[in-house]
Amino acid sequence: MKPRLHYFDMLKGIAIFMVVMGHVLTMCVREIDRAAIFKFIGEVHMPLFFFISGWMAMRLGEGGNVATPALLPRAKRLLLPMLGASTLWLYYFPLSGLESPLVSTWEGLWSNEWKNGYWFTLVLFEIFAVYAAITPLLSRCRNVWGGIAVTAAAWAVLLACQAIMPPMWVGISSLGLAATFFPIFMAGALAKKHKDGFGRICESSGAVTAALIVTALCLAFVCWPWKYGFANEYNLIAARVILHLSLAVIAVATVKPWSERAFSPERSAPGRLADMWRFIGTRSLSVYLLHYFFLFPLGAARPALEALGLSFTPLFVFSATVAAAIVALALCADYILSFSKTLSLLLTGSEPPKQPSVTK
Repeated sequence: MKPRLHYFDMLKGIAIFMVVMGHVLTMCVREIDRAAIFKFIGEVHMPLFFFISGWMAMRLGEGGNVATPALLPRAKRLLLPMLGASTLWLYYFPLSGLESPLVSTWEGLWSNEWKNGYWFTLVLFEIFAVYAAITPLLSRCRNVWGGIAVTAAAWAVLLACQAIMPPMWVGISSLGLAATFFPIFMAGALAKKHKDGFGRICESSGAVTAALIVTALCLAFVCWPWKYGFANEYNLIAARVILHLSLAVIAVATVKPWSERAFSPERSAPGRLADMWRFIGTRSLSVYLLHYFFLFPLGAARPALEALGLSFTPLFVFSATVAAAIVALALCADYILSFSKTLSLLLTGSEPPKQPSVTK
């Protein structure tokens, strides 16, 4: 792997850990969704995945043309394990002891936009399909403004489809979520295409300062919109787009230098903490697909957490500690499944390399 890409793996590792932390609070403890940390986590982790996915999707061919991504391999990696893991979850859920806020039924799998928690892979594939359709237009854009115009037009089509389609089909397709995360996916793609300019933004103290301020303001607005008399559907959509963009700048600006230090060729070994996040990031899809099976009821902890006022620090420590155990178990399961090519593909979307032959 190229050294410059280590920071993306680290970001994916941090983001998937936050996903599990959020599920510890909402699915294990339950009824504390009003906590500030839960709201923050809910707004932060997924934009990072989509930004990185957009960056990885952008490839330039001959003459600077944008390469159209192949959809069949992505369907194999994203849709097949989504169906495999979510189907298994339907049968495991009654045995888990959880009182999930999701609809963990066949109806939930097919008609609810959250897909029993497995919406991410479907939505990412749909966004890849839209991206593949607009790559000829992106190839004609020689500056970032043309790319933004194409992105805005495609996004407008997604929003229009969401508005005119019957609610049942919006739920089946998870189109609302696709429309939510399409802009930040495209931001990642355009940032890759114009990476020198994006790099200068991330290295600018003024730009990072502005991004931090904008992130704080947008988080306050999207997490507690009822506190603001001017909040409505449209400015909430705009605020989320701005929030996602500023988060991407902050994430790259802070993690890339850490990655460069931790994986510097001058070091005898990578930094341990950075390498841990990198490793988790390389298996982030497997952790996402498998971690649900290791969630467990923690309602007994709710009174103690509420007695602490659902404060940020105790909830962070509590959810991070439990999440660490769940992620570790998910990684163990991923390792065991890697010895079965079929199960690994069906449940994690991975095709493990051939295991070395055992000799006497």
